[in-house]
Amino acid sequence: MTYDTRLLLVKAITLLFRESSLPDEISNSADLVRTVLEPVKPPETGLTISSERDVITALKDTALYLCSLPLGSMIEKSDLLQRLKLNCTNDERLYEVLMQGIDKEMDIGSTKRTVLQMRQYLNDSYRDNQIIKKFNDANKKLLFNRHEIKDMRAFVQAFHTETEPYTIVANRKDPGIVDQVDLGDDAKLTQVCQTVQEQASGETVIRFGWSGLNEMLQGGGRRGECGGIQALQHNYKTGFSLTIFRQAASYNEPVIAEEARKPLLLRISFEDSLQSNIQFLFQNIYENENGGITPDLSKFTAAEMAAYVKLHLQKKGWHVHLMRVNPSEWTFKDIQNTVLNFEAAGYEVHMLMVDYLPMIPTTGCDQGPAGHDYRDLLRRMRNFCSSRKILFITPWQMSTDAKMLLREGRSDFVKNVVGKGYYSGSKQVDQEFDWELTIHIEQFNGQAWLTVGRGKHRLPTTIPDPQKFFAMPFPEKGSIPDDLDKPRICRRKIGGGPIGSAEETPFHDFDE
Repeated sequence: MTYDTRLLLVKAITLLFRESSLPDEISNSADLVRTVLEPVKPPETGLTISSERDVITALKDTALYLCSLPLGSMIEKSDLLQRLKLNCTNDERLYEVLMQGIDKEMDIGSTKRTVLQMRQYLNDSYRDNQIIKKFNDANKKLLFNRHEIKDMRAFVQAFHTETEPYTIVANRKDPGIVDQVDLGDDAKLTQVCQTVQEQASGETVIRFGWSGLNEMLQGGGRRGECGGIQALQHNYKTGFSLTIFRQAASYNEPVIAEEARKPLLLRISFEDSLQSNIQFLFQNIYENENGGITPDLSKFTAAEMAAYVKLHLQKKGWHVHLMRVNPSEWTFKDIQNTVLNFEAAGYEVHMLMVDYLPMIPTTGCDQGPAGHDYRDLLRRMRNFCSSRKILFITPWQMSTDAKMLLREGRSDFVKNVVGKGYYSGSKQVDQEFDWELTIHIEQFNGQAWLTVGRGKHRLPTTIPDPQKFFAMPFPEKGSIPDDLDKPRICRRKIGGGPIGSAEETPFHDFDE
């Protein structure tokens, strides 16, 4: 029995025990452990004494037994240690290692960090073994079955495709089941109904600063939803997403599930610099606080700007974190690990905004027909965030087909394309969004207007079709101001008056 085999079994058993002590986990690493331990076999007779064979067989049986326990089962420490004592027979040193990993008292944060590290170890071990196997198989074919290789370049390309997924750092398998309920389980059923009540009361709804947007989304974005913002190039995607990110901090007081946790709003940018984002936020806040006046940056020190942004984004009790990442160096697993690391540090992520998700490679995603990998990329992020009650929002570029409609001179661009799957890279990603917005800048009488349309929305309630569209005029300078709890600026039609006013229908509109 090798040191690596024993360590693998120790990590697997300790991981499953520690996961069972986390009250908020809706998935565990049982599938991962089964996969990693599948090739683990006892040493052959004659290479080692029988007692060592018995130990490795017993420990593997214990690990597989823990995998078979129903999700959410609490593993009793004393019972597990008793079983492990019998598994180890006379190997006191091995039992002491297991006991150190299981008997130690740990808080939630330390437990989550430990779980992350052990998951990483198991994934790395499995990955390394798979890499070795693939290299050995390729080497064997080159040396002894060269006649089977018809095209060397194709052989190398196929080998590269097979090994590429192993160049990423994996954390764990995505759970196939995000959530489930047995109607005989009163506690779980009550928990689901509690979530329904929270959504109805607005506790899990994040309001934005535009009345038309909140009306369109029936109150705002809900924690656990996946929202998309699609637009053509240079049509205010970043400005729109940055504004609603700021509005989430400005108009909502965090409601946390655990009192000791710190509520976090997290934005990851794959395109714009932090300097550009912070400047936009500073100007956007200042303009809303000062009646639309654009600030003269030369009149503020760096310290004053920093204090101003911090004051307004944290005044409701939020922790706010902005990141700029090179998309070529990340995959979806890096995004997920970033969230897990924040959770391990004591944060509760309420909203994750990624600008833009399709900029990262789809390494590790299922491959298939054109666009399938992008759909799988979004599905993985949606399932991950949904299970953690994180509102996930990402802008998405529109396809060339949508641009062609614009070149044809179609009027009411948003109304013509919203909900019709005009996404760059895939025509199927709209099936993964819980709600989708389409935005576009229109020109009317020398003024620019931002038009916003809503496609699908996965809610059991509906709204009238007219509420699925609104327009807002751009000021001559600066960004579009908020109108929540203020006189409304959202219009039902371009050129019309504010929604609800006597001038709501513009004079040039002859649709009625």
